[in-house]
Amino acid sequence: MKRTALALAALLALPFASQAADLSYSWLEADYVHVNPDNFDNTDGVALRGSGALSDNFNVIAGWSRLNNDAPFKDQKSWYLGAGYHTPVADQTDLFTDVAYIKNTTIDTDGYGVRVGLRSALTPKFEGAAWVGYEKLDHVDRNASLGVSGQYKFTQNFGLAAEARVAENDKSFLVGPRLSF
Repeated sequence: MKRTALALAALLALPFASQAADLSYSWLEADYVHVNPDNFDNTDGVALRGSGALSDNFNVIAGWSRLNNDAPFKDQKSWYLGAGYHTPVADQTDLFTDVAYIKNTTIDTDGYGVRVGLRSALTPKFEGAAWVGYEKLDHVDRNASLGVSGQYKFTQNFGLAAEARVAENDKSFLVGPRLSF
């Protein structure tokens, strides 16, 4: 009975726990991107991504990418803008979610994306995350996904980030330097 009461008290205290100290929600990143779509040839490109903390639990997210495709869509460009929410669920671990408006300027379509996952400072120099996601663009099949990411921190403000995603319609990975502030 005492264990049950302690577990219940710990669960009730979660919303009031302190923010995971080593997780920054203000960062900029430049990435090499590789995408393996199901119905087209593999493609590579670049991406610029960022996040800015608005408060202890809210952040804004934005990104731009350019993929060097062959026909039928050369140099596919897209961007996104959205908002995120995160809250501690354990020491050094946050539950996060984000929602974004997505625009593909090459084929002139837009839609939305959403992710829910866990992000954790596993050691003082390494953090990891795992999530489920969903994207839906006009005139394009929906795309549910699973993703993982990690960041090795060389210093408190500079690290190397990597991400892999497996989705219904494609697989992708990216890697690049991250500047946290």
